[in-house]
Amino acid sequence: MAKAGRPPGMGNKPLKRLLADRINEKYGDEFNPVIEAIEASLKIKDIAESTGDLADYKAAVESFDRVAKYIQPTLKATELTTDGGLTVSVQRKRFDGSQSNDTDSAN
Repeated sequence: MAKAGRPPGMGNKPLKRLLADRINEKYGDEFNPVIEAIEASLKIKDIAESTGDLADYKAAVESFDRVAKYIQPTLKATELTTDGGLTVSVQRKRFDGSQSNDTDSAN
């Protein structure tokens, strides 16, 4: 007997589909939680700029950091091991959006 698969275009995460359906039912098709988080982050930034309080700036940075993972790819650390037992760990994160063309090497 053939097993019925999920319809084409449907994700393989039933809980995510259920949550997406519930969000659409409650807030409508135009609601996007990532866009809402970005708008909230911008409001927090505006508050920080108006108060000048360090705690408000920290809240803005944390808020943008949480949102960034949905917009920018996360770079993973790379570990290289040589025959001599030398281990080099490299972690790069570019904040200006450009790509690095240089290479790191261990001697």
